[in-house]
Amino acid sequence: MLIQAIVTIGSLEIDTSIFITVIVLGVVLSVALALLLSFSSVVLHVEEDPRLQDILDMLPNQNCGLCGNPGCKAMAESILIEESKLSQCKPGTAEMREEIKEYLESTPNDAGEYVKVKM
Repeated sequence: MLIQAIVTIGSLEIDTSIFITVIVLGVVLSVALALLLSFSSVVLHVEEDPRLQDILDMLPNQNCGLCGNPGCKAMAESILIEESKLSQCKPGTAEMREEIKEYLESTPNDAGEYVKVKM
């Protein structure tokens, strides 16, 4: 036993060793789960194409779904894998489309490949 004490409140006697044990177990469990979460975040880390955020910043970010994708991030991913046309973005302007096209034609991925932009 860690600490044995009996507290008397009126006619009620409470053994504090139970409370101390629960607190110690809670702290140990919390630390163990925090370490597991930290380890998992390193092991399960997924690398994203660094161009994804740049394209997302160029899109209107209305997440309207008018392009046929569930949001602007999905549209940016679809553009990068050459599945969507830039013209599918209804709130987007011609200047936005041209800016994205120029960016993708001048910025290769990590393997040195360029995206064939569909207008």
